[in-house]
Amino acid sequence: MTRRSHTLALQSSSTDRSTLGRRKFFPHLSQSMLLDLLAFGDVAVIVFASIFAKYIYLNVLLDTGQPLGRYVVAGFASGLIVFYVLRSRGLHDRTAFADWRSRWSDLVFYIGLSFLILIAVAYLLKLSADYSRGWLLTWLVLSLTLVPLGRLGSGRLLKRLTETGSVVRRVAIVADAARSKQLAARLPRNSGVEVAATFNVADGDWEAAIAEVIAAGERNAFDEIIIAPSRAGDARGAVDQISALPVHVWLYLSDLELPISGTERFAEVNLLKVRSKPICDWGNASKILFDYVFATILVIVLAPVMLAIALAIRLDSPGPVIFRQRRHGFNHVVIDVYKFRTMTVQENGDHVAQATKNDPRITRVGKLLRQTSLDELPQLFNVLRGQMSLVGPRPHAVAHNYYYRRQLERYARRHIVKPGITGLAQINGLRGPTEDPEKMRQRLQFDLNYIENWSIWMDIKILALTPFRGFINRNAF
Repeated sequence: MTRRSHTLALQSSSTDRSTLGRRKFFPHLSQSMLLDLLAFGDVAVIVFASIFAKYIYLNVLLDTGQPLGRYVVAGFASGLIVFYVLRSRGLHDRTAFADWRSRWSDLVFYIGLSFLILIAVAYLLKLSADYSRGWLLTWLVLSLTLVPLGRLGSGRLLKRLTETGSVVRRVAIVADAARSKQLAARLPRNSGVEVAATFNVADGDWEAAIAEVIAAGERNAFDEIIIAPSRAGDARGAVDQISALPVHVWLYLSDLELPISGTERFAEVNLLKVRSKPICDWGNASKILFDYVFATILVIVLAPVMLAIALAIRLDSPGPVIFRQRRHGFNHVVIDVYKFRTMTVQENGDHVAQATKNDPRITRVGKLLRQTSLDELPQLFNVLRGQMSLVGPRPHAVAHNYYYRRQLERYARRHIVKPGITGLAQINGLRGPTEDPEKMRQRLQFDLNYIENWSIWMDIKILALTPFRGFINRNAF
């Protein structure tokens, strides 16, 4: 279906568009990230208790001064043990923070167990003699008191952020009317889940329902989708089409042939994950930080080079220095991508002719810029604007995108992450025109491989190899 048919279907659907909520604050803070931060808050409390116990027992009661460093180290060691023990026992789940009173006895028990593990480790390493028993008992009492009190504050913060919609999991339900109503009733807002939209599958017409889902998803109306088909066969095509959206996809059914990538429980609903949102939570936060820091450094370092290029373009041919072209960015949003102008024309419409060898439209300076990829340097400002990433699938002109989206299966999945200035395909020699669908198919395979296997170390490796394999290439002209 075309985008136009999606819009018309959404306008005539039974979808409750009043529920298409948007997160008010902290757009990059997911619920799982917040729970991690609250869990590390327990570690901070343990470290604080160690230091405070040292001052109370040793400095005040015994009036003896000892180096602070060893107590900070002991605090961190115990904090990490507590962290992993509590996580293994499910005490970092949302309910463990939101309703901590129901599990306070478990909390106290496993904190005590963690201290026993610490004592055993210190004994085996012959470190126990370096510490006072009185300090250890004071530290234990403070920890058993302060951690539950900290959970009280954490629970209130989690409740407040849930009520304001800042960290709720915005879920869309795709099912027949009866099943949609049943699922929505079992996902109350106070469970940290907000049913942002329901898409009713009328008379088994999954194609129309999925078209509405994609149209709403491209407006960032939800973060996760629950599909509840009556038959597993209905889910296969639905999951395939929805994979073009940057969202988690869950299935709610008893019999399933699709591969499972995870399971989770939403309130009272057991779900199977069949597709994961790429580069999310802490991965997304680290990638954003990486992009802003290194893009800023590169802009400062390369400023003289960019000024020299701008002057050369001005002297070489009439026209603007910067060329803007409409391209698809994250989640298919159209953005203006910046480049140094390398041609005498500035095509940016429904038909964009790709450059060819000895193309008369390419200027003298433009030829050098294209061969060395220096024409891409202004895209550092796209990165600083949050529209692109340093590393990711290269964005293509909107006209080319629509063409290849019809030609290549899974092509749309390139847009579930931000486009990049360089990418895995580029350092593997896939640059230049893509007039041959086979070339684009090869590039697509590298792009999907990058998305599915992303890590911050992969970004660093690609950036390090770009000057040697990505800038200068015989396919570029």
